[in-house]
Amino acid sequence: MRVNAPQTDPFDQTTYQVRLEWGGAGVGAVAAHADVVVLVDAVQFTTAVVVAAERGIAVAPWWGDGAAERAAELGAELVARPSTAALAAEPAAGDDRVVVLPTINGSRLAHLLADSPARVIAASLRNRTAVARHIHAYQEERGARTSVAIIAAGEQWPDGSLRVSVEDQLTAGAVVDALMELGIDHTSPEAAVASAAYTGLGRAAHHLISATGSARELTADGRRADVAFATKADVTDLVPVLQGGVFRV
Repeated sequence: MRVNAPQTDPFDQTTYQVRLEWGGAGVGAVAAHADVVVLVDAVQFTTAVVVAAERGIAVAPWWGDGAAERAAELGAELVARPSTAALAAEPAAGDDRVVVLPTINGSRLAHLLADSPARVIAASLRNRTAVARHIHAYQEERGARTSVAIIAAGEQWPDGSLRVSVEDQLTAGAVVDALMELGIDHTSPEAAVASAAYTGLGRAAHHLISATGSARELTADGRRADVAFATKADVTDLVPVLQGGVFRV
């Protein structure tokens, strides 16, 4: 009697060590079976998380109702209008300062990942090599092949549908490229294409990210300075990890 082969999900990318998908649907597709999840929302949320870490500030992601209550629970400050430049201007925190950042893309996805058994990391161009080294060290610590799911947040069109964004494509690709340099290179087609975008266009990343619709939108909102922080590569070794619903280093 012939036994049918077990059915597999053609979109979960589980045959590859390094995977990449977009948005909330991407979390459901590739994050559930990963040992590490790398979140990328380059122009705003994850760059803000990394910059906050540089100032000694931890970040609690939140989206939807209850943000003020969450801030009160943590003894944290609710930042209703997140600004990377404003966080960068903060004095270095000498204590365990926490801020709650609500954003519709990265923060919402991080909130979805808060209960994930995977190690969830915030990545930007600023710490892309540090993220790869962190994952490599974690793999050595585990003594086992470690699967990595990179979630590019993307943006949203007015109807709520996903808009694939250049800044997240390049930044996710930069992380994949850094992983490949360390020998973590069994990449899905989705991850390989993002890496090729970065290796081909990385030298123009500052110009390209600054010229995107996302950057122009922030500029029109008076937050042009926020964009510059998302265009600088490898300026910190800090890797924020989601712990108890808060990104800490």
